[in-house]
Amino acid sequence: MLTATQRFRVEWGHCDPAGIIFNPNYYIWMDSGTHALLQAAGFDLIGNTHNDELFRGCPLVASNMSFMRPLYFGDVTVLTSRVEKFGNTSFVVAHEFRHGDDPKPVATGSEVRVWGYSDPAQPEKLVATRMPEEVRALLSVEKTVDVTV
Repeated sequence: MLTATQRFRVEWGHCDPAGIIFNPNYYIWMDSGTHALLQAAGFDLIGNTHNDELFRGCPLVASNMSFMRPLYFGDVTVLTSRVEKFGNTSFVVAHEFRHGDDPKPVATGSEVRVWGYSDPAQPEKLVATRMPEEVRALLSVEKTVDVTV
């Protein structure tokens, strides 16, 4: 599967007063990892949400995290994100955080997302639909892309 990697420096604002990362930041970074993965695959999530009045993106329906050890102010973490599994209308994105080049993860997590559209008859209602085959194919390519900005 396509893998997107990106590096983040743990800044003071990511930490508690003791300089240890505040765990909710991992969830923010996982969201970023999913969007970066779609972008690396060639799917313009932002453009498609602007250009298709019914497309609502990839809403998150479940997530989880496991923490092995903390990160601290000044640490660099490497996030890898890849689709772990495609369902009928959902897909699971696996995320792994490492400290620099250390191969052991400091945290792992996953997100369950759906391919979302508004119901044309009830625009406020979200409907999960099957991810287009061309997007599945783009995400299934065996390659790693560094998307660090």
